[in-house]
Amino acid sequence: MADLGDSERLQPSLLDRLTDNSPGEIKESARDQIIDIRQLRDIVLRDLGWMLNTVNQEGEINEDEFPYAAASTLNYGITDIAGKKAAEARPYELERMIHKAIERFEPRIVQGSLEVRLSTTVEGTHSRILFNIHAEIWAQPVPVEVFMRTELDLASGDMSVVKG
Repeated sequence: MADLGDSERLQPSLLDRLTDNSPGEIKESARDQIIDIRQLRDIVLRDLGWMLNTVNQEGEINEDEFPYAAASTLNYGITDIAGKKAAEARPYELERMIHKAIERFEPRIVQGSLEVRLSTTVEGTHSRILFNIHAEIWAQPVPVEVFMRTELDLASGDMSVVKG
């Protein structure tokens, strides 16, 4: 397969480009300016983990009165769910919230490819819920499929995102 041209190579996100992983180096190497598919997947998983562990301001912003504010980064993340039991949390509502947050704030996911499915509650406890996430990440020359498992700990509100 022929090498990809400069415009077709995958570039790190702005955050990753601004992060100095080699502070002792004066100049960044050309190798640090592009990423491969594996790195892209890892970066997207990391960023989704950050987003799903961020509490949004959904209850504070009137969506009917301020629709643009409600759809902005003021609402980055998901509603606070810490301390709820699985029955109180309404798992299918959580599934919808996760889907909405990813769709709204993760532009690397190909539109229409995202699926978030309730998997199960973890046996022996009512404080953990599992979700399976499937999507395509935009990449050149073709999008890349990614499967993730998300475990939500209702007691702490922490959500872990791992490769599925």
